[in-house]
Amino acid sequence: MARLIIMTAPYPGHVAPTIPIARKLVERGHEVVWITGRMYRDKIETIGAKFHPLPKEIDPNGMEVYDWYPQLKKLRGLSQIKFWLKHVCADSSQLDIKVIDTILKEFTADVLVGDPMAFGLVFRSEMGGPPAACISLLPSSVPSRDTAPWGLGLLPGKSLSIKVRNILLNFLTYRVLLRDVTKYTNGIRQELGLGPLKSTLFHGMWKMPSLVMHTSTPAFEYTRSDQPETFHFIGPVLPEADKTFQPPDWWSDLKDPEPVILVNQGTLAKNLSDLIMPAIEGLKDQRMLVVVVPVKEVHSQELPANVRAEPFIPFDHLLPHVDVMVTNGGYGGTQWALANGIPLVVAGETEDKMEVAARVEWSGAGINLRKKRPSPGQVRDAVKEVLSNPVYRNNARRIQVDFAKYDAPTRAAELLEALTSGEL
Repeated sequence: MARLIIMTAPYPGHVAPTIPIARKLVERGHEVVWITGRMYRDKIETIGAKFHPLPKEIDPNGMEVYDWYPQLKKLRGLSQIKFWLKHVCADSSQLDIKVIDTILKEFTADVLVGDPMAFGLVFRSEMGGPPAACISLLPSSVPSRDTAPWGLGLLPGKSLSIKVRNILLNFLTYRVLLRDVTKYTNGIRQELGLGPLKSTLFHGMWKMPSLVMHTSTPAFEYTRSDQPETFHFIGPVLPEADKTFQPPDWWSDLKDPEPVILVNQGTLAKNLSDLIMPAIEGLKDQRMLVVVVPVKEVHSQELPANVRAEPFIPFDHLLPHVDVMVTNGGYGGTQWALANGIPLVVAGETEDKMEVAARVEWSGAGINLRKKRPSPGQVRDAVKEVLSNPVYRNNARRIQVDFAKYDAPTRAAELLEALTSGEL
């Protein structure tokens, strides 16, 4: 039996995919203490893990992330990434360490497990704590000579021009544009009694964990010839079936012969004008059923005749009926669609979404609209192209087959067991 401390950022996209892994660890007889936001206490205790709250200073407790960090509303691209790294990840590290130390006084952990935002967890391991493991919950940001820097949404390739592009952009991004982020983080490390990172922040943070478990497969992640030996694919973590779902009154409409188009804008981006409203406008006169989730503000009487909107529908119930998913590029929802062989139309450019969209384009499983707020016509034309061209669905089904080879919770548990036993 092993004893593990898990630390995740207090957001649905970080907690939800970690729950099946934590449950599997508990089922295999391990003790788990999980540090995250207070609103997740019940979910964590239900699976048999012990809950420990994050400090209130870094716990939004259900508040929208763009309200908790209002500065993010004004930032895009590299500026937004810098803010996350400095003022969300690095600034939280000292508070993270205090929480971990409080637990370690009574709970002798064998391994510390965190998501990529848990800088403090990795630093605590470096300070003489248990080995650290990372659950990689976003498109991989491991720097490589084979890829452009993370956050630009640029596709990889084998041509000489792309190789030169990668060399120049990697140097410019990590050594110049993000140099202040590395310096900022090193300042915090100095306060903790740690030496400066031996390389850039992105390089260093992926080298420090003894184990990196990436929640995807080679079919949906760029090939890196210089990938660290500590990096392991475990497959996507898909939420368990929702047995309490009560279908809405219109559910039988899904049986009609028209294509079903799912429009989803995820849990962080709440401005309906970005994607949901353009999609509704663009698809309202088409011979298709358009299902829009999550939507709370739009009333059914305001919707076109072919549109259904709900605040929530469990994807395990809805996706088997869907022909195309229109999304802003949330990683979990995108992979869930692909696990069902559903091709995509993606429009997103905040957080990690430009990288998700790029992987959809790279894999051939859909169309990348390369913008946050497409026009109604752009959404309509892309949906019609994906419906009419079998290449997109064939590629989505190829990824579906690759995903099916993996059991993420079991594979993660096996890797963590190997780490704690010294076999990894």
